[in-house]
Amino acid sequence: MGGDFAGPYGFKWHPWAREPHDSQASYNVAMKAAQMGLTEVGINRAFYILDVMKRDVLYVLPTALNASDFSKARFGPALKLSPYLKHMFTDTNTVNLKQAGTTNLYIRGSRGDSNLKSIPVSELILDEVDEMDQDQVWLALERLSGQLTKNVWAISTPTVPNHGVSKLYQPSTQEHFVFQCPRCSKWTELVWPDCIEIIGESVNDKRCYESFLKCKECSGRLEHVEKPNWLATAEWHATNPDGDLDYRGFYINQMYSFTVSPGEMVIAYHRGLGDEGAMAEFHKSKLGLPFIPDGGQITDEQIDNTVRAHTKQDARPKSINDQRCITMGVDQGDWLHIEITEWFTDRFGRDLNAAAFGKVVWQGKYNVAAENGWGRLDDLMREWQVLHCVTDADPNTNDARQFARRFPGYVTLCRYRAGIPQRELAVTESDEFRTQLVTVDRTSWLDIALGRFKQATPRIALPRDVNLEYREHLKNLIRTYTKDKNGNPQAEYIKTGADHYGHARCYSEIALPFAASYVKGQDIKRFL
Repeated sequence: MGGDFAGPYGFKWHPWAREPHDSQASYNVAMKAAQMGLTEVGINRAFYILDVMKRDVLYVLPTALNASDFSKARFGPALKLSPYLKHMFTDTNTVNLKQAGTTNLYIRGSRGDSNLKSIPVSELILDEVDEMDQDQVWLALERLSGQLTKNVWAISTPTVPNHGVSKLYQPSTQEHFVFQCPRCSKWTELVWPDCIEIIGESVNDKRCYESFLKCKECSGRLEHVEKPNWLATAEWHATNPDGDLDYRGFYINQMYSFTVSPGEMVIAYHRGLGDEGAMAEFHKSKLGLPFIPDGGQITDEQIDNTVRAHTKQDARPKSINDQRCITMGVDQGDWLHIEITEWFTDRFGRDLNAAAFGKVVWQGKYNVAAENGWGRLDDLMREWQVLHCVTDADPNTNDARQFARRFPGYVTLCRYRAGIPQRELAVTESDEFRTQLVTVDRTSWLDIALGRFKQATPRIALPRDVNLEYREHLKNLIRTYTKDKNGNPQAEYIKTGADHYGHARCYSEIALPFAASYVKGQDIKRFL
């Protein structure tokens, strides 16, 4: 080992890492705070499986760039510092493939099916699961299906409940690291805020460094500098009586860390007061717990508050001269999830979406293959006299293009793209689709579309026969905070389940400025 822990690897500074090394369970999950030494467990297990067990290993990180950086920053130095490892490997020239005799270490990013296909392994390590393409996680698990002996490790700091490592942790043994209190001799664990005496009132209050750990059983002070002593005999205890012993889960927070003082924990907590991004980071990186910021998820109560007396069977527009302003949003795939919205406003001007009230007049879905889904969209366009429809461009690009060309000027294809200014609509005539394409910032437009439910006086109305699936899809989109490439917090929506109607809602929202542009004969920028 190099850096702060130079010398042979050991467990003095990471006693909680010993048991995970020896786990014989087929499936293992580590939901952890940042910098707790559990990635090192994954690396060590990878070397052990290659060297002693003579089996191939697939080590997966969120992106190909992450995989490349990992290969250079973690794998390379390990070989330089360990003569044994250096001689074990026969070929290390390829960034994403290392050979140790007849066995292979595959290092891959989770983005893109081709990265994980055709790699039959018996040991799978998923590092930072929450940042991965969640669909690809299950593809990676499928790589083990043909093996008699299989082992899976999923390691990550969490983001939101029921997503990524939090979801994988739920059916496990849910083990916590417990120790015998040096004051009262009771077995206990470190939990926030019961086990910390918070001193100081702000980030800049120097008294924060006087904060200290305490036993939640007896309130006795636990000295940070004495952690090597009172954690030396600590053990992992299962907390889920229904957990499968062949599916172990480990949880650890930064209060156990030897390198993070109680004062640093308190300062991080104060930084989060009044700053949702910092509070989300505190829960994720310090406490190792999933967290939903205030207002980050639509609730059943908020949805109930928008339900009105109208139904999806109410009267359609009478003719093409009807003055009703109606838009349609379509989220496409094997199924087409659809929302049709009627809009009411006393003015057509800038920031039209904020001024308009939306009334969802119909929502439903059609199967593309079994129900001629794209043909049914044609029927809905005419039945509701839709002024403008926005549908996502993928994955059925050819079908989407043909649909748009059947209604020239009334249908726009959409793609989400990072880097688009908030609420801006970047409209182009796509050579790929030979029709109009708009690119938008995903987070900004979901904020508008879902924010209607969260206002004190809701700006949207749902029919009383809106189905349960629609409601669940809206709740499955959770607004939280992640870090951008520069380490700064940025808002992002994470899905915890099917979210198709949430995006149909968003596309119908995006269609409103297009409809206004058609009605008024003015440039769409006039309404943004």
